[in-house]
Amino acid sequence: MRKSAKHQAILSLITVFIFGCYNAPTPPSEIEGAHISGLHYEKFDCQTLNDEINFLEKREKELVIAQEERIKESEKQWGWTEGIGKGDGIVASELNNVRGKKEAARKVFENKGCTITD
Repeated sequence: MRKSAKHQAILSLITVFIFGCYNAPTPPSEIEGAHISGLHYEKFDCQTLNDEINFLEKREKELVIAQEERIKESEKQWGWTEGIGKGDGIVASELNNVRGKKEAARKVFENKGCTITD
């Protein structure tokens, strides 16, 4: 019986180790941009596109900070929840969307031959 209980404990530890990261938040560097059409940005003039890109860059930075904070909170939670993290929330989804919009706006900016006017 003792041997069986010992094997059970080892198996439980291995399971927690393997699946403990299962619900870990995604690092911001691994969150890619969504595939966004540039059609929305086609009607923008160069200055408006530049302003939009600046806004999206600022929003991206805010979301990266928020996702990093979620990772820190998740790491704290792992200790008292036996290795279960918080996972991704709305921040990761929004970061994916903002990065896609930024890329789409940049492509339209380049295709129109715009130059930075800051």
